[in-house]
Amino acid sequence: MSSQPIKNSLRRFVPLLLILLLSAPVALAQPVTGRLLTPGVVVEGALDDNNLAQVYTFEGAADQTIKLTVTGASGLALLLTDSEGAPVAQAVAANDTLALADVTLPATGTYYVTVFRLSEATESVTFQLSLALVVVEAAPTATLPTPEAKVEATAEAAATPAGFTLPGELLTVTGLQVALTWNSTANLDLEVRDPVGGSLFFNTPTVSSGGQFGVNVNSVCANLTAEAPTETASWTAGVIPTGSYEILVYYQPLQDCPTTDPASFVVSVVVDGLSVPAIQGTLRPNEVFLSSFRVNADGTAAVGSGGIRVDPPVLQAGTLQAAPQPLTFGAPAAGFITSGQPYQTYTFTGQAGDIVSMAMNATSGSLDPLLLVVDPNGGVIAFNDDAADGVTDSLVVNLSLVLSGQYTVVATRYGQEIGGTEGDYELTLSGAVTQGIVPNFPDLPSGSVEVSLQWATAADLQLLVRDPQGNSIFDDNPRLLATGGQLAADGNVNCRASDGSPISYIYWPEGRLPGAGPYEVEVWYQNECGDPRPAQFVLNVVANNQLVQSVTLQLQPTERYLTSFFINTDGTITAGEGGIFGTSLRPDSGSLDFVGQIPSARVVSSGETVTGSIRLNKKFDVYAFQGEAGDVVTISMEGLNGTLDPVLFLIDPNNVQIAQNDDANRDTTNSLISEFTLPEDGQYIIIATHFGARFGVTAGDYRLTLRLN
Repeated sequence: MSSQPIKNSLRRFVPLLLILLLSAPVALAQPVTGRLLTPGVVVEGALDDNNLAQVYTFEGAADQTIKLTVTGASGLALLLTDSEGAPVAQAVAANDTLALADVTLPATGTYYVTVFRLSEATESVTFQLSLALVVVEAAPTATLPTPEAKVEATAEAAATPAGFTLPGELLTVTGLQVALTWNSTANLDLEVRDPVGGSLFFNTPTVSSGGQFGVNVNSVCANLTAEAPTETASWTAGVIPTGSYEILVYYQPLQDCPTTDPASFVVSVVVDGLSVPAIQGTLRPNEVFLSSFRVNADGTAAVGSGGIRVDPPVLQAGTLQAAPQPLTFGAPAAGFITSGQPYQTYTFTGQAGDIVSMAMNATSGSLDPLLLVVDPNGGVIAFNDDAADGVTDSLVVNLSLVLSGQYTVVATRYGQEIGGTEGDYELTLSGAVTQGIVPNFPDLPSGSVEVSLQWATAADLQLLVRDPQGNSIFDDNPRLLATGGQLAADGNVNCRASDGSPISYIYWPEGRLPGAGPYEVEVWYQNECGDPRPAQFVLNVVANNQLVQSVTLQLQPTERYLTSFFINTDGTITAGEGGIFGTSLRPDSGSLDFVGQIPSARVVSSGETVTGSIRLNKKFDVYAFQGEAGDVVTISMEGLNGTLDPVLFLIDPNNVQIAQNDDANRDTTNSLISEFTLPEDGQYIIIATHFGARFGVTAGDYRLTLRLN
């Protein structure tokens, strides 16, 4: 990118350039002795007060592609003209290397190369000049669907380049003009992003490359017009950057006088008096149209693809078919994005529970990076356009991986295939540790306590948190007014498909911790949603930005996982035990070590009612009774106080669980095993416990009754 002083210097040398051009038919008609350029051979030259320019010649063929390179001195300019003195290409540079790359010659004949300085200094400088022939291989052109609001790409815009070429500069007589015109009072807005990173629109009406924005039309309700409203972006005569220009058209309805009808528009582009094919489309409110055009070093221009921006971004067709490059943790990878190569793919191997981060930073050109992360199942689980307000680099921070396997990182740009920014970038992958890192969810509110659940299938996993008062937060009760706890995301609830990786998220607002006591966390594989596979999940509990607990586990349909955390009176937080508590239809007593307590179990008789208590340090009570095959037994367990959520298990004489109950009906948490027929004679065991068995934390007193008939 040239600095503004260099551009100003070139403008001061326009008269010299015009003299050279006007005198070319005479001067170039004379043989240039000793100035014949041969491909691959470097020639030396000098400039001083008596030699303001040096002219060289070579014979070229139509459609031949060449490259001219000047090294050894800074502040030089390079001009290529044909045998009639007409300019073919030109460039300037602030450093000691100057190049005219990939210039296609328009005709067979003699060509002249002029080297001159941009400064008024008189001291002598030397330089080296070389000519190279470039072999151009034909590249396939990608064909995109062409609905109403799409523009076909020309071969120039669609050809796949070997790499990103830094923008050069084109000296123009009439400059560059871009105009947006539409047919209604809708508030359309034009933005043009130049090849060197400038963004020209109503908020930034001037850019360093020399562009100027016109009038912001239809932006005020009292001053609307449907008579061909037009917005313009223009560069005056003189130097303009070569390379890709991105065009954005926004449909931004006004708050006080909104419009809802579609608006058709035309974007016209004129490069130094040469019109390129018009860009046309139709927008609806809040949509964004993207397209691009390319200004070449020889002054020609070509239009790129166009269409409506997709938000949130999705994988483009064929993206994952490209051969990916391996991405190594901590080792930056370099790449480039152009209109011929709008994305590059990378892969890395991750383990379930890993926390990873990745950054895509533009290092040249106008590139506006966009990152997408794809899990082993092919689903987009994370993406980022801008790392922060005003920062167009992309950053995915502390992404919690749900599955083990190969992940794909797609490095692309804003707008992907229909975008227009180009440049080099550096991609860095970091992390890959399973403990101690707090996951990051930029679209969700932060809190003093955060409980997050992620998975990677279409299944409906329910997240529930029960507080020390026994109140539960879940999708049917998303907010606790007393404590401020609330559900901010509910994954695939009711089989509603989520974008990317499903997430459920419960939090308490920042400022202070919620009340002290035990908090119970439940994950329930509630509905298959057409995907009956096991669902692997990652559960994280974060308090005061510290990771309290991280669990990675696989659930079968209807299974429940239970764990807990404790907020202590001194503000510290500790994690409780966790494990699977059977299914919603069949709670499991397997986590309880009840066999050792059978010899001391209290014996109960038919018709007897007993009382007991469940505490954090006493998870269950054991009772025994004698039964005979064919007896019909009914057992009830009623919570009397506290937060107790009763659960009953019936164990046969072989210590096998044969009956169980969590809730007697939908209106109570009390438990009831009703009219169960005993299969054999012997001693039966009743286990009185709470929801979650070993892993639960509800507590209180209860009343238990046994009846045999």
